[in-house]
Amino acid sequence: MRCRSPPGPERVWEAIATSEGTKATLFGCRIESAFEPGARVEFRGPGPDGDDTLHVYGFVKRFEPCVEFRYEQHPAPAYNEHHESVFCDMTYKLIAENDTTRLLLTCEWSAGNPGYEHAKAEYPASSYMDAIKRFAESKAATP
Repeated sequence: MRCRSPPGPERVWEAIATSEGTKATLFGCRIESAFEPGARVEFRGPGPDGDDTLHVYGFVKRFEPCVEFRYEQHPAPAYNEHHESVFCDMTYKLIAENDTTRLLLTCEWSAGNPGYEHAKAEYPASSYMDAIKRFAESKAATP
């Protein structure tokens, strides 16, 4: 999947929409999806059920490489028995600005979503956003 923009956004995009990137930024989890509206998206990796533990799943709402990735995200059934009603709408928007890329991440949480409390506890810092930045910058330094 190639981007139609300068290489900066492509490196950030790799951090959020490729298995190499998500393994580096999301605790070793790889992303799996057909990346088209309505397609299922899954994050799988090491966990209580072995190396292929389903941690989070959802459904793609919008996917335009290097521009926007939006999906509805649910905790895996093993983590929350009410997984179907607990969700977060995740939106990643990339904006190229001169020789930099701005990443806007919006999370719209369902009522009572325990993930919200975790995210709020880190705010305004974010280990996830820091990991995306480190990944993109390390890729930029690689010839």
